[in-house]
Amino acid sequence: MKDLFQEIVIPEGVYEEVVVEGWGLPGSLETAGAIRSGFIAVKRVIDKEEVRISYEYGISISNAEVIQLAKEMNAEVVLADEEEVREGAEEGGFDVRGCLGILLESVKRGILTPQKAMRDVDGLVESGYRVSEEIVNEVKEILRRRE
Repeated sequence: MKDLFQEIVIPEGVYEEVVVEGWGLPGSLETAGAIRSGFIAVKRVIDKEEVRISYEYGISISNAEVIQLAKEMNAEVVLADEEEVREGAEEGGFDVRGCLGILLESVKRGILTPQKAMRDVDGLVESGYRVSEEIVNEVKEILRRRE
């Protein structure tokens, strides 16, 4: 990810959800390590009222914070896999990338081989990453064409 993004910023709510409450789950150790190394920064959302309003519309607080922090920082890209975050970020005019999109971009830029990305896709699915079989097949087909 360091080869793709200069900086990754997460709101405090995501830190709490992934690192504190989710300690030991996939991604928690990696996120904590990236924070310690300075690659990921944790920032506080300024406008909590917007977060509250989003929450009232059924978006979790941590996901509402992602969208609000992106607005406050004028972010170019929002990294998100969850549908509610992706939709909200896209409606806000942000370019949205999920795990599979990051893998495809890594292959496109020569950071990963298509074969390594294919193994990573399989690893995500095996670890419980929720994605439709149709999307997985589409991504694998794109990767096969790049071999």
